Parts: sequence; structure tokens; C-alpha cells
Amino acid sequence: MKIFYWVLWCCLFGSNLNAQFPPFTKWYENPLGFEPLNLHTVNGIIVPAAVASAVLLLSKNNQANLQRLSWYEDLGVSFGYYGSKTTIYQSNTGFLFVARSFMSLGAEVSSYYTNDEVNHTWGFGLRPFVRFYPVKGERFKLFFQSGAGLMYFLEEYPQPSGFFGDNRMGTRLNGTPKYGIGSVFQLSPWLQGQAAFWHVHVSNGNHPSAERNPGHDSNGFSLSLIYQKHK
Repeated sequence: MKIFYWVLWCCLFGSNLNAQFPPFTKWYENPLGFEPLNLHTVNGIIVPAAVASAVLLLSKNNQANLQRLSWYEDLGVSFGYYGSKTTIYQSNTGFLFVARSFMSLGAEVSSYYTNDEVNHTWGFGLRPFVRFYPVKGERFKLFFQSGAGLMYFLEEYPQPSGFFGDNRMGTRLNGTPKYGIGSVFQLSPWLQGQAAFWHVHVSNGNHPSAERNPGHDSNGFSLSLIYQKHK
């Protein structure tokens, strides 16, 4: 357990907290977006995957008496804070696999609906993630989660907003990093509730070019039900 916290601390907080943030972003809007951490980019899965790999290699498997697999349904909304300030309504269905008592691996299928003055489109995608539990009791847990995947939008997103003269047109295929914190509480032997706060990013990572990458950032929350097979 000490190894896990040491590795997590080095990877997440070993950087200078005064490092540069993305343009037009205040630190509290994207608290883990400072360089070189940048969890709102592909680092959102690379960094936690590196930590998870180290944990799996350096710690013992202590899951003999635990229910290891669960699945969940999640509904959420996030509110953009620059550009066209898009509101994104989100639905996620996924699974959690308990790899260690303090760490789960998971993946979710997501659908996004974007809504603002110029953007009204659906996106569908897949996102792997890693979840860590710094506080874990029998009926209540706190977690940190980070992941990133790909999403295909039915129309190009984001469309030009004119924000600070930014008239770039987005693309249909985008990356969708997401990180956040939340709590899980036991409702019954087979059902848990979850409430979480998230930072959501949409970007094509400058593919095909920076001229087609206006991007989106938002913060919001979600509510979930987690189902487990009852022993």
C-alpha cells in the first residue's frame, strides 16, 4: 500500500504546481491540467496506466475474498467555460474490475449530446480508465479516476464560436479525456450509488492539424448506480 501512494504521488504531484495551464484556463477550472501532467490530454490514460502497471508489478494480489467485477449506469452533465461554452449531456455504461483493494481498472461506452448556440450533435465513444481509492470503508469509498478514449460525433465538433477570433472547425473524431473525484456508498448487498465531479475535454490532438482543433473543456457532475453480483 505504501508503494502505491509513493508512485501515485510522484506521478501526479511531482511537477511544479506553478507550471503553465492551457490558454484561457484558470487553475481551478482544470486543476490537473498543468504542465507536464496535462491530465486533460492523452496523459489522462497514460499517467494512471503507468501508475497501475507499477502497482500491479510491485504489490501483492489481495483480492481472494472480494467481489471483483461490477458494472454501472451513469448520467451526467458538464458546462463549458470558454469558446461557445457548450453544455454536454452524458450517458455512460461501463464496468469496474478490482485489481487491488485500492485500485480498479475499467472501461465505459459513452454518448455525448452537445448543446449551445452553434453545436447540436451526438457523439459516441469508448474510454478506458483507472480508478484509485485513497479512502475505502465497508460502506463508503472516495476515489480519484482518470481515463481517455476516442469519440465519433455525427457532425464536426466544435464548430466555430468566434471566441477571441477563433474560427477553427473541429472534426468528427476526437479524443475524450476525463478525470475527477467522487464517492461510492453501499445501498444494498448488490447495489451501490455514486456521485462524482468531473473535468471533461474534447480534442483531436492537432490531427489533422492545429487549424482543426478548437477543443472543448468543461466541468460537471454525474450520478451512477453500480451493480454487483450478490454472493
